[in-house]
Amino acid sequence: MYRPPPLRGQPVLKGKKVLLIDRNQTTRDVLVRVLQSHGVEVHAADSLPAARFLWQPDRYDLILLDVRRHLPGEALEFYEQITTASPKEHFAFLVGPPVYLSRTWLGEGTEVVASQGQWQATVRRFLTAA
Repeated sequence: MYRPPPLRGQPVLKGKKVLLIDRNQTTRDVLVRVLQSHGVEVHAADSLPAARFLWQPDRYDLILLDVRRHLPGEALEFYEQITTASPKEHFAFLVGPPVYLSRTWLGEGTEVVASQGQWQATVRRFLTAA
């Protein structure tokens, strides 16, 4: 579906809601500040149980999960629980360098976004697609 570009002066991300799950407080805080600076409402969790508590169907435009800091089985279980309960839920996975974000569970597809040092632009593209 075509979405026209935003009007000048209006942030693309303004009004979007993101559930951020990252165990590392420093990176979590930085991501929260970056997203908030673009008008995103961010709910941050330091663990998967905390994220389950915050999550509600159709509440978030994007769930951003740092898979590097969770056991693959527990992160996959969380992903499957959410997508089973709400199939239209959008996920992006923080996977670290050299590829920073993936829109699909690792090994599930090939749609991966390579980093060009443009974290904000990449997040903006994901949220625009959400």
